[in-house]
Amino acid sequence: MRARRTLLQYVVPIVVGWALGCDNPASPKPSAGLLPPLTGDITVSAPTTGSSLDPNGYTATLDLLQSQSVPTNGSTTFSGVLLGVHAVQLSGVASNCSLNSSNPQTVTLTGSSATASFSVNCTATTGSLTVTTSTTGSNLDPDGYTVTVDGNQKAIGINNSVTFSGLSPGNHSVQLNGLAQNCTVSSNPRTVSITAGSTTKTTFSVGCTAPTGTLKVTTSTSGSVPTSNYTVTVDGNAASAQQIAPNNGSVTFSNLSATGHSVALSGFPANCTVTSANPQSVNVPAGGTATVPFTVSCTAPTGTLKVTTSTSGSVPTSNYTVTVDWNAASAQQIAPNNGSVTFSNLSATGHSVALSGFPANCTVTSANPQSVNVPAGGTATVAFTVSCTATATTGTLTIATSTTGQNLPASYTLRATTPSGTSETLTFGATDSQTFSGIATGNYTLQILDLPANCSLVSGTNPRTVTVTAGTTTSTTFSVSCTATTTTGTLTVTTTTTGSNLDLDGYTFTVTGGGQTATRAIATNGTSTFNGIPTGSYQVQLTPSSVAANCTVTSANPQTVNVPASGTTVTFTVSCTTGTITIKNLTTGSNLDPDGYAVIVTASDGTQEPATMATNGSVTGELSTGSYQVMLTPSSVAANCTVTSPNPQTANVTAGGTATITFNVSCSASTP
Repeated sequence: MRARRTLLQYVVPIVVGWALGCDNPASPKPSAGLLPPLTGDITVSAPTTGSSLDPNGYTATLDLLQSQSVPTNGSTTFSGVLLGVHAVQLSGVASNCSLNSSNPQTVTLTGSSATASFSVNCTATTGSLTVTTSTTGSNLDPDGYTVTVDGNQKAIGINNSVTFSGLSPGNHSVQLNGLAQNCTVSSNPRTVSITAGSTTKTTFSVGCTAPTGTLKVTTSTSGSVPTSNYTVTVDGNAASAQQIAPNNGSVTFSNLSATGHSVALSGFPANCTVTSANPQSVNVPAGGTATVPFTVSCTAPTGTLKVTTSTSGSVPTSNYTVTVDWNAASAQQIAPNNGSVTFSNLSATGHSVALSGFPANCTVTSANPQSVNVPAGGTATVAFTVSCTATATTGTLTIATSTTGQNLPASYTLRATTPSGTSETLTFGATDSQTFSGIATGNYTLQILDLPANCSLVSGTNPRTVTVTAGTTTSTTFSVSCTATTTTGTLTVTTTTTGSNLDLDGYTFTVTGGGQTATRAIATNGTSTFNGIPTGSYQVQLTPSSVAANCTVTSANPQTVNVPASGTTVTFTVSCTTGTITIKNLTTGSNLDPDGYAVIVTASDGTQEPATMATNGSVTGELSTGSYQVMLTPSSVAANCTVTSPNPQTANVTAGGTATITFNVSCSASTP
C-alpha cells in the first residue's frame, strides 16, 4: 500500500490527553489542591555571537514531535509539557554558524519550568569592496559613471566612492563604465581580491579632454518582446550601425561631432511598431552624452498545433486525451483512430505534447510526450501512433457452500477479491451455490470471514485462490463440518495510528489459534471483533506488507493473547512520518529570468506534483518516503539561460529526513 503524498504541508502535532478518575462512589474525592501539577513549560534559547548572524533564526524540536521557531538571540517556550525527561534539538543553523553546546539536549522538567540553551557562533561569509574615482583634466563627464562588480551595477560620481557589500571571498571583476568619449581610464576592467570580514579598496584614475561627444540609444519594447535584435543607424551611415536588444537595450556611439545628428531604428519584426518618433534628431554636446530613447510595441506572435492519432489492432471505443505543456485545463479529447484536434493561438515557441487516457492493452509506439516548435502564423503537426492488442475475454465462476454436523450457522459472509485488487462481500447460506458470469479472467481470492468457532473446513483452505479462464466455468466448494458449541469468548483487535500521512486504506491482520487462521481488514484507527471463538491462546499479527512505508508498528507484533470466556482486547499502535524535499536553483550570469522557474516532481507510480520557485530561490514540501524524479521544466527557462546541472535529477526522500535538489542555471546577455 502506498502512503499519500503531501507537498508544501507541515507535520500535525500530536495532542496527548490525560484522564484521572475514580469509579468507586464510596471512595473520598481527591482535593484538586493536593494534586501536583502534571505539566510545565520548557524555554529554549539560542544566544548567538559573531558576524553574519542567521536572519531566519532556528527551529527547536521537542521530543521529535513539536517544532517552534527560535529567533536569533531569542527564545521560544513549549507550554503544557508533561513532567519528566525530554529531548530538545536545535536545527536550521546556517552553514556559516556552529553550535558550541550539545545538540540535542536532555531537559528534565520537574516543576513549572525548565530551560535549554544552545550557544551558536557565526563567522563572516562575505567581504566588501570600496571603488573610488579620481577624475582630472577638462570637460569632465557631467553625469558621472557606473561601476559594475560581477554584473551588479552602481552609479558613481566623477570624484566619489561607492561600496559593494556581501561579496564572496576570492577574485572579482570590477569595471568602470559610462565614461565620456573625451575621457580615458587605465586597468579597466581589473581584478580585485575580496577577503571575508574586511573591505578591499580600488581607485580608477580618469583623465578627460574635450574633443567630441557621445550618443546613447536605448530601447523599450512592450508586449511580446522579439528574440532578435534591432538595428540603430546614425546619419544613414550603415557602416557604423549597431545592434541593440529589443527591451532595456542600450548602445553608445562614441567620438561623434558635437552637432546635430539623425538617429533611426530598423530591423523590427512585422508584428512590432515604433511608437516614438523614427528617425529622431538629436544634438550631441561636446564632451557630453545625448540620449535617444525608442519605444516599440509588439503583439504576440502565435501559431497553430495540429495533433493526429492512428491506432492499429483492437481500436478502443473511448477517446484519448491530448495535453499541451501539462496544462490539464486546455486538454482535448481525440478519437483513437484517424483522430485530429487543433490547438490555436499558441505562442510561437517550443511546446511539449502528451497523449494519455489509452487502455492498458494499448501502447504508444511513437515518442510520448513529443516536443514541437510552433511557427509564428503557421501550423505544426504532431502525430501519435498507438498499437492495441485484443481485449481480454471473460469467464464464469461458481462458488458453493456445503455444511454438515450440529449447530449449523444460518449464513456465511464471503469476501471475493478480483484480479484487479477490488473486493466484494457476498452472503451465502449454510448450503448454497451462486454463479458469476462474464467476469474478468485471472486469480480470485475467496475467504469466509465469519466461520463459527465450532465449524471447520473438511477440505481446502480459507482463504483460497481460484483461477478463472476465458470461456470456461471454474467451480469451488467450501465444505464445512460443525460440532456442538463449546465454551467461547470474544477477541477484539484495535489499531491506534498517530503521526502524519496516515495510511487511508488501513491494514490487514491475521488471527491464528484453535486450529484455524483468519485474516481481516481493519481501519487505520479501527476495531474488529471475533465473537464466539473457542477460549484459549491465539496469535494476532498486523500484516507487515499492509503497513505503509512511512509508518512503523511501535507495539509488539505479533502478539499472543489468551481469550477467556469474558473476552479480551489486543491493540496495535502505529506511528507514521514523512520526509521533506527542498528544490532550489543557483542562477548566475546576466539578464536573469525575472519570472523564476516551474518544477515537476514525479513519483515512482507516475503521479506528478507541480511547483514554482523564484530565480535563485527554493521551494520546500513534504512527501511520502521513496524515490522521485525532479525536473526543471525546460519551457520555463528563458531563451538566454541554460541549465548546466543534470535535468531531471533523482531525489530519495527518507522518513524524517530532507532531500535537497539543486539546479544550476547560467544566463548570458543578449548578443548582437
